[in-house]
Amino acid sequence: MTAGPNVDSVAILYGSESGNAQDYAYFLARKLRYNSLRPTVCSLDSFPLKSLVTDIQYLIVVCSTTGQGEVPRNSKKFIKFLLKKKLPDDLLNHIKFTTFGLGDSSYPKFNYAIKKIHIRLRQLGCKELCPRCESDEQSPEGIDGYYAEWETSVIDALQKEFPNIYSIDDHVLLPPVFKMNVKEDGFDATEDSDLSITRRSKGLSIGTVVKNERKTAEGHFQDVRHMIVEDNEHNLSYIPGDTLALYPPNDDRSVDLLLESQPHWLPFADKPLEIESAPDVEGGFIDSSQLTLRSLIKYHLDVMSIPRRSFFALLHHFVDESTEEGQREKEKLYEFSTLAEAEDLYDYANRPRRSILETIMEFEKNLKIPLEYVLDLFPLIKVRLFSIASKSSTDTVEIIAGIVEYKTILRRIRRGLCTKWIKSLKEGDSLVFSIHKSNLSFSLPDNPNPPILMVSPGTGVAPMKSLIEQKAGQQELHLFYGCRFPNKDYLFQELWETLEAKGLLHMYPCFSREPGSKVKYVQDKIFVEQKTVAKLILEENAIVFVCGSSGNMPRQVRMTLVEILKKTGLEEADADKYLLRMEDSGRYIQETW
Repeated sequence: MTAGPNVDSVAILYGSESGNAQDYAYFLARKLRYNSLRPTVCSLDSFPLKSLVTDIQYLIVVCSTTGQGEVPRNSKKFIKFLLKKKLPDDLLNHIKFTTFGLGDSSYPKFNYAIKKIHIRLRQLGCKELCPRCESDEQSPEGIDGYYAEWETSVIDALQKEFPNIYSIDDHVLLPPVFKMNVKEDGFDATEDSDLSITRRSKGLSIGTVVKNERKTAEGHFQDVRHMIVEDNEHNLSYIPGDTLALYPPNDDRSVDLLLESQPHWLPFADKPLEIESAPDVEGGFIDSSQLTLRSLIKYHLDVMSIPRRSFFALLHHFVDESTEEGQREKEKLYEFSTLAEAEDLYDYANRPRRSILETIMEFEKNLKIPLEYVLDLFPLIKVRLFSIASKSSTDTVEIIAGIVEYKTILRRIRRGLCTKWIKSLKEGDSLVFSIHKSNLSFSLPDNPNPPILMVSPGTGVAPMKSLIEQKAGQQELHLFYGCRFPNKDYLFQELWETLEAKGLLHMYPCFSREPGSKVKYVQDKIFVEQKTVAKLILEENAIVFVCGSSGNMPRQVRMTLVEILKKTGLEEADADKYLLRMEDSGRYIQETW
C-alpha cells in the first residue's frame, strides 16, 4: 500500500466464550483510542471478511481456548475461512498482526486456539507486529500479568507505525462508539408481554413450555429442572450433542431499580429508541417498533453480571466530582479500571459477586449516566446454551437446568439470570429459542457402531440422555454417572434402571455423600471397572464422551484413564499419546463448562 497507515485501519477481533477475551479486547481498544487511534472491535465471526482482505492494515486477535482445544463459538466461521486450503499464501501480506491467548496450562491443549490462529495468519502472509502472548490462568501473576506486558509491547509497536499519534489523558471522556438516541416525537410505547416481543435475527423459533418439573428431592440444596419445550411450528431439527439457546430477560424489578437510580432517564424510558450503531448481540435486538429504553434494559442490558474492568474505565467519567465524596468515588471507580488495582477490583466485584446494578445503586447519589453512552457502558445479555437432553424430534426439545441460587459473602441471595427465569416459567408460557448445531460425531468410518463410554456427573448427564435415547438398541452403551445421594439428586434413575433391565444400557452410578460409600466419584468408579474400560478402549475402539463441570473432574477422569492404560503395559508417555490420538480421531470427546 502506498498510503501511510490509517488510524481507522486497526482491527481488534476477539473469540470469547465467557466474556474474558472480549473484555480484554475492549480494554485494549480503549487504550488505543486514548492513543488517538480508532480501532474496530468485534468478534471474529462478526468482522466482514472483505475488510480483512481490503481495508485492514493492523490486526490484533484476542482469543480464549475452550474445553480441550476448542475455539469459541463466535470465532468458528472466521477460523473456518482462514483454514481454506485454496487461499493464496500472500492473501494477507498487507497486514501486520499480533495475538493474545487466554489459556489454562492444566489442560493438555493449552492455548491451542490462539496458536492455530497465529500460525495460519503467518502462512497467509501476515507479518508480526509484536510477538504472540499466551497467558496462563494457573500462573501466580494470572492473565493480567501477561496482558500488561503484552499491551505495552502492542502500544510501543503501534507508536512506531503511527509516528504522528498522540496520547490523551485517561480522565478525558471520549465520544461514544455506539450511537443511540430517543425519538422525542414518538408516542409512549405500550407495555409488551414477553410473548409479543420479537427479535430481528433469523433462525429463531417460538416455543411453548409443556413441562417444567423439579427433578431433585424437595429437601435437596439444589433445584434441578427438567424442561420440555414444544416448537410452535413443529419443525425442529437436532441430534445428540446439539444445544438449545435461550434468551433470558431481566426481571421487571431490576429494570425499575436501574431506571430509578438514574431519574433523568425516567421521562423518556418508554419513548421509542433509534439505534444507529451497536455492538454484536446474538439473536439480534428486539424489533425497532418495540425498542424503548425500558425494553432495551429488560431484554438486552446485562445489569446482573459482575462488572469488569472495561465497565469501570467508562463509568468513572459519569461521577459528579463537585463534592469531596464525589471526588473520592470517582477516584475509586477509576482505580478499579487499572491493572495495578486488580486485587481491589476482585475484592469489590468478583469475590462478593456484586452485580452491575448493585454497583450503580451504590454510587447513584453522585452518578449520572448519559443515555448516549448506555451501549458503550453496559455489556449485553449473552445467549445461554443448554445441552439438549432428548432424542431427535420435530416437535419437542428437552433440557436439564440446575437453578443457580446462593448466598454471597455480603449475605445477599444471588440468583442466576437465566435459571431464575427458567424456574419462573410455567406450562403454557412462550419463549424464544434456537438450536445450535454441534461438531460432535458419534460414529467412526471403520466401525459404524462402536461402544460408547459416557462419563457425566450431575447435570452433565443431559447430552448423555439424548445420546442414550437415540442410540439404545443400536450400540453398546456404558454410563458412569455421579451425584451426591441416590435418593435426592439421582437424575432420571427410573429411566436408567428400565433401560438396564432391558439390556440396553450398562449403568455405573456412584454417590459422593452417601454414608458408607467407598466409591464416591466417577473417576473412582472408572478405576473400579478398569478391566471393562480397558477392553472397551483398546479392543473395541469405544468412543469416550466426558461431560460436566470444567473443574477437576475432566482432569481426574483423564488421569484415571492413563493409569488404566498403564496397567495394560503402556508407558505413561504412550498412554498420554494414545488419548491424544483418540481426541484427534474423535474418539475422546469432552464437553465441559
